[in-house]
Amino acid sequence: MRGVSGEYFDDFYPDFQMAATVNRVPFDQNDRKYKCLCGQLHIKKGARIVAILVNVLTAINIIFSFTRSSTVFVYTCMSTAFSIVIFGSLLYGVWKEKRLYLYPYLFFQIISIAISIIILFAFLISIAVGASMVVDLARNVGNVDTTTGQEKLDADLAVFTVLFILFLCIGGLIQAYFVDVIYTFHNFLKDRENSFSFNFESYSNSAFGSEATPTPPPTYPETQVVVS
Repeated sequence: MRGVSGEYFDDFYPDFQMAATVNRVPFDQNDRKYKCLCGQLHIKKGARIVAILVNVLTAINIIFSFTRSSTVFVYTCMSTAFSIVIFGSLLYGVWKEKRLYLYPYLFFQIISIAISIIILFAFLISIAVGASMVVDLARNVGNVDTTTGQEKLDADLAVFTVLFILFLCIGGLIQAYFVDVIYTFHNFLKDRENSFSFNFESYSNSAFGSEATPTPPPTYPETQVVVS
C-alpha cells in the first residue's frame, strides 16, 4: 500500500504545516543548560560519569572498611547493601534514559547531604564541649592509636579533626554537585519527552481535526415556481 505524500496534506490541509511549525516546542539538546563541568561536557556524558563514580566509590569504601574497626565494617556493610540498590537504579536509569529510576538517588543523596551537615555541626559542638566523641571517632574511623603518649595523641587528634572536617565539607560539595548533574539530566529527559509529545499532538490535531468535525454545506432558500 502506497503512503500518503506530503503534497496531499499541503493541498487538502493548508493549515497543517503552519500549525505544526507555530506550536512546536523548540528543543536543542546542545543547549548550554544541558551541559556540565563549566559547559565543557554534555549532561548525558556527565550523568554517566557520575553513575560510574558513585558505584566505584562504594566499592572503594568497602575495601577501606576492612582496614578499620569492626564497628565501621558492620556499618559500611549495612549502608552498602542499601547503596547498591540506589546506585544500581541510578546506573540503569542513566544508561536507559528513564527518569523514574533517577528519583531514588536524588532522594537518597539529598538526605545524605542533610545528614552530613548535621554530623559536621555535631562534631564542631563536641570539640567545644568535650573530646570524648573526637577520640572515639579518631579510634574507629581514623585508626588513631589512643594508647600513645599525650603529646603524640594530641597531635594525631588535631590532624584527624582537620582532615575529618575537610572530608565532610568536600564530600558534601561533591554530593551536591552530583545531585545537580543528575537533576539536570532529569530535566533534559523531561524536556525532550515533552517536546516530542507536544509536536505529535500538534501534528495529529492539525492534520485530522477537520476530518473529525466536518463543516456542513450552506443551505439555500427554496423557491416556488408559479405555473400560469
